[in-house]
Order: sequence, then structure tokens, then C-alpha cells
Amino acid sequence: MRATISEMLRKGFHIRGRAKAVAVVTPQSVSEGVSVAAIAADGAATLAPPALPVAGEGGDASRATRRRWRPGRPRLTKKGIALACVLVAFMALGGAYTQKETLSPKVADYSRNVIGDENTARVESWFFTIEDRINKAKFKVLGGTTNPFATELQVEFIPRAPSRPVVYYLRDGSKPGESQLTADTLGPRPLQLPKTMALRDNPEAGEGVWSTAGLPHNNPNETLMAKTFVRPDKSRPFAIVGALLMDARRIRLHLRAGTVDPGGFRGVKGTGTIPTEAQTGLIAAWNGGFKGPHGSFGMYSDGTEYVPLRNGLASICVMKDGTIKMGEWGTDISWDPNMASCRQNVVLLVHNGEVSKRTGEGNDTWGYVQVNSAEFITWRSAVGLTKDGNLIYAAGNSLSAESLARALWAAGAYTAMQLDINSPYVLLGNFFPQADGTLRGERFMDTMPDSPARFLRTQERDFMYVTLDETRYR
Repeated sequence: MRATISEMLRKGFHIRGRAKAVAVVTPQSVSEGVSVAAIAADGAATLAPPALPVAGEGGDASRATRRRWRPGRPRLTKKGIALACVLVAFMALGGAYTQKETLSPKVADYSRNVIGDENTARVESWFFTIEDRINKAKFKVLGGTTNPFATELQVEFIPRAPSRPVVYYLRDGSKPGESQLTADTLGPRPLQLPKTMALRDNPEAGEGVWSTAGLPHNNPNETLMAKTFVRPDKSRPFAIVGALLMDARRIRLHLRAGTVDPGGFRGVKGTGTIPTEAQTGLIAAWNGGFKGPHGSFGMYSDGTEYVPLRNGLASICVMKDGTIKMGEWGTDISWDPNMASCRQNVVLLVHNGEVSKRTGEGNDTWGYVQVNSAEFITWRSAVGLTKDGNLIYAAGNSLSAESLARALWAAGAYTAMQLDINSPYVLLGNFFPQADGTLRGERFMDTMPDSPARFLRTQERDFMYVTLDETRYR
């Protein structure tokens, strides 16, 4: 046996060893197709799988050996490599899409530095077009949500307000039983919920109906905030705009500049934070407007001019006494030394109770590039005032500038201006005080990205926040 093995090794044949067995392959067994016997250590012969035959007559043993199949070592082909590359690329794209809210701002900023603003805007236009087609197909096949609000129970701890005495008196010369009550004796009238306008023939349950569920600082007797939603685009039934109404007499709006925008490109930076003393009364916070270089829309806050205010632009301003004003700068509103802060962004969406005709303007009206960003179908946000002067914030997915304007008009806005766009930036958080003195933040709409906790950290971009202030109400 030893001579046989050494002879086989010299001729280049393979020997496979296993525990207590040796498998021998001979040229005769290969050529004749005879099974190979494994000779066990105790002398018993066990039948082994037959060796693969040589392809064709006259093939030598070395060719037979090279063509033998070896388990665990699949042969790679060009087609297999190509398919693997496609699968890896597909998985990478899918993973990137799920993280688009995190990645897209960084990618966009990098792209602007590499290929320029105009080309980046064109790429964004293509992306939004493709995404819109995907959303339409997905909704057609799978359907979608009809209520944008989370249904979680919110717990908050609010100190009870001191009771107010009600004075009841008889009018001079009145008959027995007659009385007169005045607004001063009964207190201020409740928040007037604006009448909503139907934009569809088949409204969903709750669409256009004001609700106070899940909002901070509300009680059955006094409504501080109310919410509703509308669907402004018949061709996109999945496009849903949530609107939050706030009693302007009981709140104070604050405009806060970020550490980078809007004034960083001019060397004027803000704090980007909500002061600690203001957080105890914090009830809501949301995104601001466009980046500073993207249109150079003005901002003034707390004695600092971050970007000069310009005529013809939509503007929201807060007076030192807390009164909120909105309109077109230079026409409806102009500089007043009693102004505490102002923010401008593009042109008005709603003006004097009507949807502005300028919502369809292209070029640089709705941005800083020549690409018509008013037609981008994306997340958008806006702020407005009702005819009574109450504040409205609105935001939604798959919107153009025009459909966002119609949604605000339908929710009762008399004047409105667009804020920032795209899902990484559009966010409204409501804040609920807890027993331990902390704040619990909740997204206004369940589909909004990111967490409201970001407003409690230092922000690079400007934002707006609302605190409870009833000095002008009580």
C-alpha cells in the first residue's frame, strides 16, 4: 500500500484522507468509471462516490483532476459578478433612501460646492419628480394614511389659574329679574375657530374639523390651540396638510436666529437656542425660513439685523407687546421702532383672504435659482394669520407652493407666508410639561421627520417658538 501511495503521489494523483479511511483514485478507476473503495483502518472496504469521468476518450488524468467539482468553491462568472454588483448597489440605494432625511442636507450642501447651485437645483427637481411618481404608484397599490396626527395620550401638569370673580348687577331702572352682564365682567371671549373650506367632494373623517385632542394647555373651558387637516390636491390624495391654530392673545411668538443661518454668510450669527427661562412656558416650536444666501430674505431679532429687510417680500413681525403682524414689506407692513423681531421669506401665499396669484411664478421668486422651485413636489411649511389675528402654522407632504397656499386658505388663513421646505427641515413640535419639571416633545404630525428635542439644542438654522403669555388676555 505504501508503494502504491508514493507512486500515485509521484504521478500527480490525489489522495483524500478521512478519519480511519483512505480514498484511492487510480487512472483505471477513472477511465473505466469504477467506484473507488475507501480502505478503513480495520481492513473493511466502504463504498465511496464514483469519480467524475474524463470528458471524451483519450483525456489524461490531470485533465480529469482539474475538472473535478470541489464543494464550497463555486465558480464565479462575469454574469454572476455583475448581478452581485447590482444587488449590492440596490441595497445601498435602499438604505440611503431610508436615511434620506439625515443624508440629503449633507448631500445637497456638498453638491452645491461641487456642481453649483443651479445644477443642484436641477438634480433636486429630477429627484422630486421621481419621488412623486413613486408616491403616486405606491398610494394606488397600497393606499395610505388619512389622518396625519398621532393618537397617543399626552400627560401634562399645568398649575390651576386663579379663579376670577364674576360681577352680577342690576341695571338702573331695570325691572325685577332683569340683569346686565358685560364682556369685562365675564372675561375675554373664547378662541374663534375659523370656518374651513372644503377642497374635495369626499372629505375624510375629521378633515376640515377643528379638534383640541392631544394639544398642550387646553381645557374644556378655554381653548388655547386647535388642529385640523386638509387635502388640497385632487391628483395627490396622499398629500395632507396639518394646520395648528393658536390664540394669539395667550401666546408670545419668538423668532430665533441660528448659529449659521440666516446671517452667517454676512458674519452675523445668532445663539440658536431657546433661553432656559423660556422653556418653562414652551408650548410649540417649528422651523424658520430659507438659508441666508438662498434669496437673502431679511431677518431682525432682539436688536440684531441678521439680513436687511427688503420691500416686496412676505414678512411676519412681532411687536414688543406681543402683537403679531404679517404682510408684504413696504406695502402692508413697514419698519416700526416697537418691532421686536421680523422674518421674511419669498412672497405671500395668501393675501387679503385670497390665494396669491404669485404662487405660480417661477424663476427666482420661490428661491434663489432660476429653476422653478414653486413646482417642486415636496414637504413644505408656512405660517399665517386668521382675519381675527390668530396664528396658524401649516405643513404637509407632496406639496407645491400653490397647493400649500390653497390648504392655508381652506384652513382660514387671511394672510400667510411660506417657511422652509423639504422633509429634513419641516418640523413642528408640541411640548408638554411633566411632573419632574422636564418637557416632553411630540411631533405635530406623525409623518414629520426628526424629533422635537432638536429645538432644545443649539440650532444652526433659524426657528420660531411659542410660549404661554396671557398678560394681554387676562
